[in-house]
Amino acid sequence: MAFRCPYCQYRFEERPQHARCPSCNHSVRLPAIGTPEERAARRRRINRMAVDAARRMTREKFKPDARKLHSPRVLFGFILILGVVGILLMRKAEPVRRSPRELPHQTALRQLNTLATALGRYHFHVGDFPPDSVGLRALVEDPGIKGWDGPYINQLLSDPWKTPYAYRYVTNALPMLFSCGPDGTNSTPDDLRPDPASFNPGTEWTNGWVSAPYRRNFIVIKEPSR
Repeated sequence: MAFRCPYCQYRFEERPQHARCPSCNHSVRLPAIGTPEERAARRRRINRMAVDAARRMTREKFKPDARKLHSPRVLFGFILILGVVGILLMRKAEPVRRSPRELPHQTALRQLNTLATALGRYHFHVGDFPPDSVGLRALVEDPGIKGWDGPYINQLLSDPWKTPYAYRYVTNALPMLFSCGPDGTNSTPDDLRPDPASFNPGTEWTNGWVSAPYRRNFIVIKEPSR
């Protein structure tokens, strides 16, 4: 194979060392020597290297930058998206139903029925209602009466108009239990009284283990022998 220097046009047959012209000593680019298969393999390697370089450049170009994620614009967009999602969820959620506010006379009637039930349980244990000397305090504190198994309520409350509930013992009958109402005066049309049925607590709450002095024991009936 013959070679020609592009600078001085010197023609030489042997491949020079160090890729320099023997005449002018300029650096020259010598063509590759090899078989057609070797030259094809070399071109494939060059193409593969070019493809790998392009891929690396693409990855570097689209690689996320951590500094951009902390920019105010990105943070504002993230907060805006969260706000929109929250509004949509709140619209789809069922509205919370607020319980209607209890009126004062409804509160008084509810508390009166609670006191009547407690008095019924007191009567279940003791056999009678508390005397006037003890009053409703017997539902909270032990008055020293035999059979007492309280307390039957946690504390004594006044009515919604800041007046204590009135109690009067009645012989062989239900006691008088009432609230003086908004005017705070006894025996007026606005007085409130409990449901008489509330004085009978039944026996379901005892679970069969609460003893009462006036309850009779069961009588066992024996079957006649055959």
